[in-house]
Amino acid sequence: MNLGEKIEEIIKEKTKELLQNDKSSYLPDDVIVTDNLGEVIEKLVILHCRVWYLEDKISDAKTDVEISNLKKKIDICFKTKRPKYVEAINRMVEKSIIEGTSLVEDSVKLYKGFDE
Repeated sequence: MNLGEKIEEIIKEKTKELLQNDKSSYLPDDVIVTDNLGEVIEKLVILHCRVWYLEDKISDAKTDVEISNLKKKIDICFKTKRPKYVEAINRMVEKSIIEGTSLVEDSVKLYKGFDE
């Protein structure tokens, strides 16, 4: 092993050691925790579909109060829920890298009309 490879190995080991001792690399209590990455992405997609539905409903709203209520719901989706899902994805990926584990898990969901 040449000197460059040895230095790179030492840097990797030290970085891994520091990251494993850094509590910020774990999922915080206020982040939505699910079984796997796929479920978090699925929730994020559903959230975006909800927002599109709410935006469509705004055009059908008859009063300012209805529009205001729909916009509040959209704000909750994008300013509260979406950041938590994105943070959960970031933390899961980061944890996987630090621990050297896979994000691939067996799906336990069964959808009608789809055979395995």
